[in-house]
Amino acid sequence: WEVIIMHSLTRAALWLALVVCVHAIDNGVGWDSPPMGWRSWNQFQCAINQSLIEVQYEAMVNPHRRVGHDGTTTLLALGYKSAGIDDCWQECNSGPGGKGFHNAAGYPQVDTSRFPDMKAMTSKAKSLGIRPGWYGNNCHCSDQTCCDEKCFKGDVQATLDYGFQSIKLDGCGCVKNITLYAKLFNATGVSVMLENCHNGNPTYPVESDGVVDCPMNFFRSSTDIRPTFGSILINLESVPTYNGNHLTGHGCWAYPDMLEVGVTNSQRPGLGTLTFAEARTHFGAWCLVSAPLVIGMDLTDTDKLAEVWPILANEEAISVNQAYVGDAGTVVASSKDRVKMENCSWFSSMGCEHPTWMVLAKTVSLSPRRVAVLLMNNADVKADVSVSALSLGIRCAAGEGCPVTDVWNHAPGKPVTVTVSASAIPSRDSAFYIITEA
Repeated sequence: WEVIIMHSLTRAALWLALVVCVHAIDNGVGWDSPPMGWRSWNQFQCAINQSLIEVQYEAMVNPHRRVGHDGTTTLLALGYKSAGIDDCWQECNSGPGGKGFHNAAGYPQVDTSRFPDMKAMTSKAKSLGIRPGWYGNNCHCSDQTCCDEKCFKGDVQATLDYGFQSIKLDGCGCVKNITLYAKLFNATGVSVMLENCHNGNPTYPVESDGVVDCPMNFFRSSTDIRPTFGSILINLESVPTYNGNHLTGHGCWAYPDMLEVGVTNSQRPGLGTLTFAEARTHFGAWCLVSAPLVIGMDLTDTDKLAEVWPILANEEAISVNQAYVGDAGTVVASSKDRVKMENCSWFSSMGCEHPTWMVLAKTVSLSPRRVAVLLMNNADVKADVSVSALSLGIRCAAGEGCPVTDVWNHAPGKPVTVTVSASAIPSRDSAFYIITEA
């Protein structure tokens, strides 16, 4: 194989990452680690209502066995603390002149046949310890008529009135200014987490003279995702532009969209969804690049949840995602050879090409120095994948080498001396290690 080394996580590079100044939104949430939760779109799209959302809340606090440990836990206890409704809560064509969904004062109108009591719904979430969220600047029947500041203020006021604690702001309507939203929310004194889904001004964090402007807690780095492996890789490959250039960190996380783990809605008739191996690699990659972990499946589908529970509830993997010591993680090596995949786009059946293998890495501790590594086999056949320890900034003493934790198998791995490697990784599967420098 020809190898492309894209980035080296040396001590010097890590130090540079630590001194870049990121001006994230000052709203008291989403600072220490990437957000975790659930959102309705991937599985349900527009087929949502209050009852459906409330049973998802309940499922987040149902006990299940711990993975690799004794006892039981819940999604909430694992860190999945928020739950958000996506598009299609609004009353279409309810605005002045039968257009849009804001009234003349700029206040958004709810479809009460679907959501008869938003305040009661969010109160239920809070009673369970869940932070409820919703969605603005909607794409379904997008509002192109309510565009001035009163409409921004109406969205902010409705968020507070209904008791939501987070909001995803899309880019389909005409209220496109995340900086103004951030200013208005902060002026209320209420902590509301902001997700920038291509809302604009800025769409992504921007750097000037060593200072990064990021008026949101996390931002969509990619196009929309779908449950195919090609789509997963397209979205993953959007992250290094930001993580690799020190544009992310505390309170400003790159987000390649919601998780497709466990999602059974293929979005295209006759097509399948992710295999277990693909879903595991998908989850591991999101952990390695500090992406918000937002589940998109039906949590009341007990059979499917049991199937993917070893992925979603892997505490070692989650700990990698949540750790931040100045390195958000990125692609550090990949093959020059490419593999072709089908049905890669959310919008069409177009194909795509990706490296046959990739290596992702993230420093998760400085003392002792610990580096998480994901070796991904994207090919259609089994393959060996390896990367040198030095390229990861790891120096291992001769003899015993560096201790390794095998994250997928919850067991010690083979100590590393010169090379981090895995043999015969199945197609579209991965090996996930945490290496401690010694």
